[in-house]
Amino acid sequence: MPRYAQPLTQRRLETLKPKPKKYRIHDGDNLLLEVRPTGTLAWFARIRVDGKRRDMGLGSYPDVGLAKARELARAAVLAARTGADPIKERNGAVAARAAKAVEVQRTFAIVAEEYVTMAAPGFKHARTAALWRTSLKNYAHPVLGIMQVAEIDREAVLRAIQPVWTSRPATARKVLRRIGSVLRYAAAKGWRPNDNPADAKMLRMLGLPALPAGTSFPSLPHIRMADFMKALVAAEGIAALALRFTILTAVRSGEARGARWSEIAFHGDVPTWTVPPDRMKGKKSVQRSPHRVPLPAGAIEALRLAAQAALHEDVTRDELAEVAVKLGRTLIFPSAKEDTALSDMALSAVIRRMNAAPADAPDTPPTWVDAMGRAVVPHGFRASFRTWVADTRPADGEAAEKALAHEVGTAVTRAYHRSDLFDQRQGLMEAWSRHCAGRAQLKVVA
Repeated sequence: MPRYAQPLTQRRLETLKPKPKKYRIHDGDNLLLEVRPTGTLAWFARIRVDGKRRDMGLGSYPDVGLAKARELARAAVLAARTGADPIKERNGAVAARAAKAVEVQRTFAIVAEEYVTMAAPGFKHARTAALWRTSLKNYAHPVLGIMQVAEIDREAVLRAIQPVWTSRPATARKVLRRIGSVLRYAAAKGWRPNDNPADAKMLRMLGLPALPAGTSFPSLPHIRMADFMKALVAAEGIAALALRFTILTAVRSGEARGARWSEIAFHGDVPTWTVPPDRMKGKKSVQRSPHRVPLPAGAIEALRLAAQAALHEDVTRDELAEVAVKLGRTLIFPSAKEDTALSDMALSAVIRRMNAAPADAPDTPPTWVDAMGRAVVPHGFRASFRTWVADTRPADGEAAEKALAHEVGTAVTRAYHRSDLFDQRQGLMEAWSRHCAGRAQLKVVA
């Protein structure tokens, strides 16, 4: 028996009290109100589906008011009388809305972040994930970011990659590979067809020009190194010092930017910088040895100036050993953010400033360019060094490859030839430092 024969009123709704056990009140027209011990009031429509009595939830009060509950109950009863199952239809609609909400969350930007987070533990360097995110944000997301991964086709990828394809080919290749990785991940998850619209060969059929195989980094002819170093020595800032140190040691910029004072040894006849294996380029699965770098006079001078910048006081060459111990794990070339290395763009920015046209002659072409007229980049100085060795010291070719930390020969020959040619490299790097000093002989403070 229903508790009340008369219909519910707004006043009665507002005065209902909970009891230790839930109870129901009939409003009429198959509408019931359930009063729960917690004080929650829930609406139900009593219907018959396939001859069985069922109660269909309509929501809770006051989210669903009395008038709305009566309207929903009448609609449910009428639908059931026509042979429909309003409960099943309602659940299907809820599931469809949930599926649609999930689909909305499968945009390229969101799936890319999910993929990078998943893949990050396997990256060789901690910064690699940040580089992925930055490159995708800058070059892929403007076109693909808000698109559903299921809808991305070759035309969309083409629109994303075209602006940098010829102007920044190295960057374009990386971005295209990363777009492909994200889309393959989405396909593996079943969120898009199992194809790869980021296929360079297929994109070329749509008008994307082919890039020269192995496009090299723009490098300065080695005969201009002395003039460049003179201009670089005049530049201010820790990034300019980092670039100077990078050039004179012929290392990759990431290895120099991550250098710490604890890696420098000033004892012995040859000051030496030992780069840990985890900062060296190479496959993560391949066991690598630390890379020893003999430090020439010019590189040591860059360290002295970096020490002065860190301590805000004069430092002599003879005090560097003590300073290195004192500073320990501190980065040699830190960014403005504490214990954060300079970005690769910081070194590139130094060259861009050196190449900037003067205000009174804005049409002046850049000074520091390669043979093709392209502005040089930090990584290109490794090629400048290697070409200088080939042209002036061909007998030191193998030592130069060791200096560049290149793997030479087969795995078998490397297994038998394990010398890092450190002594030979010491003389080679000193000669390179003198060549770079040239007419701009770097003043070294004792």
